[in-house]
Amino acid sequence: MTDRPKIALWFRYGPADHAELFHAMPQIVAALAARAEVHYYGLRTATPLPDAIRAHAVLHYLPFRVDRTRTRDKFVKTALWLLGLPFIALDCRRRGVRAVYIDETIPFTALLARIFFGRNVAITVADFFADIYFTGAKAFLGRAIRSLDLWSWKRLPLIFTRAGATRAFLARHGIDPARVHPVYDPCDLALYRPLPAADRAAARRPYGYGPDDVVLVHHGILHPNKGNDFVLRALAEMRAEFPRLRYLLVGDGPEMGRLRRLVRELQMDDVCTLTGWLPTLPDVCRALNAGDVGLVMRTGAESDDFHMTGALVHAMACGLPILAARLGGVSEVVSEERNGLLFSPTDMAEFRRQLARFVRDPELRARCGQAAAADARIHFDVARVTDLTVQPLLRLAGLAESAS
Repeated sequence: MTDRPKIALWFRYGPADHAELFHAMPQIVAALAARAEVHYYGLRTATPLPDAIRAHAVLHYLPFRVDRTRTRDKFVKTALWLLGLPFIALDCRRRGVRAVYIDETIPFTALLARIFFGRNVAITVADFFADIYFTGAKAFLGRAIRSLDLWSWKRLPLIFTRAGATRAFLARHGIDPARVHPVYDPCDLALYRPLPAADRAAARRPYGYGPDDVVLVHHGILHPNKGNDFVLRALAEMRAEFPRLRYLLVGDGPEMGRLRRLVRELQMDDVCTLTGWLPTLPDVCRALNAGDVGLVMRTGAESDDFHMTGALVHAMACGLPILAARLGGVSEVVSEERNGLLFSPTDMAEFRRQLARFVRDPELRARCGQAAAADARIHFDVARVTDLTVQPLLRLAGLAESAS
């Protein structure tokens, strides 16, 4: 322990998985450590810890291990994480931590942090989990949770978002936009990148794709709000006209069982490949490079406007043309006929028309893919995201750079 000023980071999956999900986190920790003692609170995972975090942070693990590839384990450990937050907050107060940053939007976390730690709390507002999981007859409960979270966020001095659209939403609900900082998701462009033609051909072979196949690819956690059931039904309608169209769905989650049953029901086994979780991130990169068009899909809920999805970020970095739902955050970086094509998430006829344009026009795919790779280097640059995150946190902790 030292007498240096202290900043704490809280993330339920712990520092290793945090770095895997948010590629700038090791650089953020190192940059904060140049001015403060960084304390990191989270659960243990099997993911290897980056050296930069090991070297620059004091790690505090709760006595639980979480496997975020297993849905039930993830939900149970999230509940335990919430129960542990008051004790984490009190420990931060005991240590004299100046500011806390919570880089996720788990319900009640801002409220608990404010009650048990104090005012200097920053949070990232992106995923509205209550909107995703509390639907239908349970929607009233989701609205109640959102209202309580909004009430809590109004009292925070600093909020990060992953899209400018989220900042506008928060402003409409009475949150001072001067306290809201949109920062896009970063991408390790040495990890996610376009592969040479020979490597791309090799990446397609395990899936049985030939040079004439046109492969639509999507990856991520299979939540209900991803709308993959709509995609599968739309592809079934296109099958007769485009017999070489394929769908590669990389990832796993609560919807996997239902989607596998739907593929069988639609007799689409030869069109759709559901890989489950792939072992490593380079495997994900190869799978994306096996595709011809990157899909970004949501069902069109209000909170869907608040994402800069991993599927979008990684597909752009791999040089894929983007077929994306016309949502607030996504539309900030996907420009029609520049780096992709857009469709209404509630209009699958428009989805089919836009996908057909890509299938028929390889020159359009190539042009949009090149622009997507170039735009990724601008929007998702790790150094840029690091600076945009670190400077507000230093100001929150009273450690702002005198020169900047």
